[in-house]
Amino acid sequence: MRLWIALIAAVSGYLIGAIPFALVVVRVFGQGQRLHPVELAIPGTDTLLRSDAVAATAVRLQLGARYGCLTSILDMAKAAVVTLAFKLWFPNDPYFLIASGFAVVGHIWPIFHRFRGGRGQSPVIGSLFVVDWPAPLVVYPLAQVLGLLTRSRAYAGRFAPMLLACGWLYLRFHDLSFVYYGLGLFVVRTLAMRGEIGQYKRIRQSGALQTLGDEAALMGYDALLARVVDRVRQVLPWKRAR
Repeated sequence: MRLWIALIAAVSGYLIGAIPFALVVVRVFGQGQRLHPVELAIPGTDTLLRSDAVAATAVRLQLGARYGCLTSILDMAKAAVVTLAFKLWFPNDPYFLIASGFAVVGHIWPIFHRFRGGRGQSPVIGSLFVVDWPAPLVVYPLAQVLGLLTRSRAYAGRFAPMLLACGWLYLRFHDLSFVYYGLGLFVVRTLAMRGEIGQYKRIRQSGALQTLGDEAALMGYDALLARVVDRVRQVLPWKRAR
């Protein structure tokens, strides 16, 4: 592997990942609005869950699902494009993994917005589709299943995919570069969400957000389906045995 190509991949990935599409979407479609930090009231408490993430979730809560989805697609696309470029350019070298990783870093700490960006979910998914297209279709649903079977639903859903991707990609390619890639994404996303992790832990300890339905309702997703899943989880054999 050549150092100068690795540097080009890193810089290219970072600069493209740093494009703040959440701000672009709000500026174009928000009719003069600015993107506001997220403040969500926790049902049954006086607590607010706060986040200053410049990301698709903030756009969705402010402008609606259509524009939140558009933002997420753009964030996935920017990481996918730079990853694909280096994968096609150097198919036998891991430069595309470097580009992908730094696209996520750029999204989280963008130079174009005072190093304040999103939390990396969308660019991770977008670049994973290029790295190995079955990977996100396997690791994200599996992470949600693990979350349902444990008391760490939010943590498993957000962070387990990267650890599961390490194993999946190694089984697929037998190359430790993919393991380092997955671990790197796990560390970066954990650092990016350390504030939310602390808040979420305190909220759970207070007795709030004890079900998947509560979490889905808080974020504005369809809580009905989540409550059905919670009901199924309650009747699982190993749940009854506890």
